[in-house]
Amino acid sequence: MTGPQVDTTSGRIEGTHEDDLSVFLGVPYAAPPTGERRFQPPQPVAGWTGVRPAVEFGTMAMQLTGGGGRRSALGGGPPVAAGEDCLTLNVWTPGLTGARPVLVWLHGGGYSVGNSSRDLYNGANMSRRNDVVVVSANHRLGIFGFLSLGELLGDRYADSANVGMLDWVAVLEWVRDNIARFGGDPESVTIFGESGGGGKVSALLCMPRAVGLFHRAIIESGPPFQFPDQEKATATARKVVAHLGLSAAELDTLLTLDAQKLLDVQVALGAGGGPSPGGMSFAPTVDGRVLPQYPEQALTTGASADIPLIIGTNRDEARFMIVMAPHLADGGEAIEEAELIKRLQPGFDNDVAPLIDRYRTVYPELSNIDLLLAIESDQFRIRSIRLAEHKARGSRAPVYSYLFCWRTDTLAGLGSFHGLEMPFVFANLTTMRGLATSPGAERLADRMCSLWGAFARTGIPSLDGLPGWEPFTPAERATMVIDDEWRLEKDPLAETRRFWDDMSTGPETRPWSRVIR
Repeated sequence: MTGPQVDTTSGRIEGTHEDDLSVFLGVPYAAPPTGERRFQPPQPVAGWTGVRPAVEFGTMAMQLTGGGGRRSALGGGPPVAAGEDCLTLNVWTPGLTGARPVLVWLHGGGYSVGNSSRDLYNGANMSRRNDVVVVSANHRLGIFGFLSLGELLGDRYADSANVGMLDWVAVLEWVRDNIARFGGDPESVTIFGESGGGGKVSALLCMPRAVGLFHRAIIESGPPFQFPDQEKATATARKVVAHLGLSAAELDTLLTLDAQKLLDVQVALGAGGGPSPGGMSFAPTVDGRVLPQYPEQALTTGASADIPLIIGTNRDEARFMIVMAPHLADGGEAIEEAELIKRLQPGFDNDVAPLIDRYRTVYPELSNIDLLLAIESDQFRIRSIRLAEHKARGSRAPVYSYLFCWRTDTLAGLGSFHGLEMPFVFANLTTMRGLATSPGAERLADRMCSLWGAFARTGIPSLDGLPGWEPFTPAERATMVIDDEWRLEKDPLAETRRFWDDMSTGPETRPWSRVIR
């Protein structure tokens, strides 16, 4: 049986029928970034003749591979190889005619790991429930996507610090030029992402080259952590060169070096992936060109002023660390005060003792481990609130804030951990152990998936049966608390939020925490 076929700007592709959907996997949106195209902005796809199969996910970006940790808590996916030839995307659509809203998913995993083929990210249920087109993609990660070589190799590599983000611009350009043939509306595109994917959304909101390519945005637990400036990014590149033992005359070796050796260098520098020290050395870079300013600065001065935004976090973000380090669980390792300070201090410019004292006042019942996780969780929450503040100040379009508080008893002790909202957003409950049978889970999935779809359609998160969602303002701080019963609150968890504000020197300056701008 012949699958659905579409003529793209590069050639004809054939996908598969999945019940009432047409699905296209592994569609190239840019030329392979190999050979002389390594560290270069994405280039157009060479066209093909005949019909190209689009039935399997494409290669994922070069990265550390393997399961475990949070990924096993949130499910896996079909096995795919890793390699440099990774610039492909996937499309789920209810029909090849019409003009449906389009949702483009940016996967998480920091900026050094992740891919679009995880079962959790399957767009079928979201597409089917909301009558929308869903697109996901792979892009360059880590040293291949964010190595700043302009000062080392010249102007030809001036954008190399952000080619991983320029890949996303190429995805959105492909959507603009092709999505109408898949039944989508190129004038109604919503970008959304979680964790590192949310950080990428934060960057796209502030990139001049992305202007006009999307119309709404959603950031889930993904404020822009640790974006280096040009000086820092160049310093990291010099560390790469030094680790490889290359002289100034040998720098061109970077263009032909075996990809695995480059990945080995990334790992040796402590940047294999995730938020560990050095884990985000390769990340979207404030280079004055592709990303001219930090997102907070750019949003305050009007970047994406007409783009409605949903932004929020989960109540217990950092508790996913228990999956990755089981000794942190209740009843496991107990830590003394000195150890608590030692674990927190690397992320802060000032003495952390006042921070610990304030959290003890608010949460006197918590153990040192739970205090550590509460403070680390609020790194996500406070940074997201700050981004909402900046966006609200510089925007003509509304900002909507949420706090996801739903918990499942199937993963005891994890609370509303980092990433827990994703099975509900995609309505893919079977990707997490026991979630599909958890009381209230199906109802929550129907609400979240439908609400994200409604926002993609209208720019307003509104759904019958839910409280009205007022826009966030720095004065009122309206926030939708997502739980078994949804409720709109003004400034939830205000006491700890005010403490972070007290420790800042002003809304436009770098505050007390090194990782909360």
